[in-house]
Amino acid sequence: MCDTLYRKTPDGYIFGKNSDRGPNEPNLALFYPRMEHKEKTLKCTYIEIEQVPKTHAFYLVQPSWMWGGEMGINEHGVVIGNEAVFTKGCDKKEERLLGMDLLRLALERAASATEAKEVIKDLLRRYGQGGNCGFDKKFYYDNSYLIADDNEAYVLETAGRDWAEMKIDSRYNISNRLSLNAGYSANVNLAAGFARKHSDFLYTRFSGSAQRERDACGYLDAKKFSLEAMMRALRHHHETNERKLYRKGSVKSVCMHASLLGDHTTGSMIVERSGERTSIWFTGCSSPCLSAFKPVYFPLVIPPVFTDPEESLSYWLRREYLTRAAFAGIIDASRLRESMRALEAEFIKEEAELFATDPDDATLRAFSEKCSRREEELVASFNAEAALRSSFDKLPPLWRRHTARLGKNVFARELSERKR
Repeated sequence: MCDTLYRKTPDGYIFGKNSDRGPNEPNLALFYPRMEHKEKTLKCTYIEIEQVPKTHAFYLVQPSWMWGGEMGINEHGVVIGNEAVFTKGCDKKEERLLGMDLLRLALERAASATEAKEVIKDLLRRYGQGGNCGFDKKFYYDNSYLIADDNEAYVLETAGRDWAEMKIDSRYNISNRLSLNAGYSANVNLAAGFARKHSDFLYTRFSGSAQRERDACGYLDAKKFSLEAMMRALRHHHETNERKLYRKGSVKSVCMHASLLGDHTTGSMIVERSGERTSIWFTGCSSPCLSAFKPVYFPLVIPPVFTDPEESLSYWLRREYLTRAAFAGIIDASRLRESMRALEAEFIKEEAELFATDPDDATLRAFSEKCSRREEELVASFNAEAALRSSFDKLPPLWRRHTARLGKNVFARELSERKR
């Protein structure tokens, strides 16, 4: 389960996405450099495909065991987020390209939003999509994408090898449901509409996506929209979720917390394009309601962005112990939330002041490093891992079960190995 949001602004756009996956599934924020390739083939999560001679540099928020990723941005400013969509097709179990593989391949190969959607459509035609997408369970689905660059944005929805696309005028969000029934282009002629024809209405209904889509639209429809508004949208909890926020999750919340049925927000990213500058904000961890977004400027590799998956995992786990200590009541959740918000507000204010001076690359690096360091100091001040280990029984039962397996076999490609 996920939500991806896009809103044009007077001098650019703001893109935001939460990645909602298994609560123990680390979402790693990684940088991949520009590369030249002599190999003729490439191994993705499950299958080999034809390689291209050159690939672009990109940031990727990537489930630890998977080749592909949930969201990212490349050196040309192409930004993509993907969503699971539930369709009537019956051959999703055959291992092909995952939707997340398609997202990464588009970032590697495309220099514009138009090129990115064409890359996905071509690979979908040639190789198809399918295979297990779950970290510790079997989970099969098709995919939709929100794709943007400095000039335009598109929504691309798929069902098997069929696709439909639409150019976005000013705002859009995708939330685990097919949405295109009019005003779109497609590779199939469907009088009934793409979404009506392909949607599995039972799974779509119980995904909670309709409520999340409405709530996200409420933020995007505001007359004035800002970076802070996108952060609030990605932290939104449904009103029925507020009273037992960390003990009883809800698939209706944009900021999702695990329940017996639902997933958990394990990573978040925002891209703000304003004039000639691009700011990329990552949490590098789960639960944006309890964490801070930190600014990074392409192609810097500064935490929460890493090149080493093991280092990214350690970063993610340190913050995961902190949020779970808050779930257990060992750390005061309100204090944690307020501390992170105050720090984040300082980052936003200082960045605005910085951009008023037309900063050079060295100044941006120093600022990003300072933000990273200050957040790391705040995380360390809670000493969360030791506190949680000494009071493990205070966790809610569901979270106790999850936490007993936290960090184990997270890079294993086979589901059976990840479940050991």
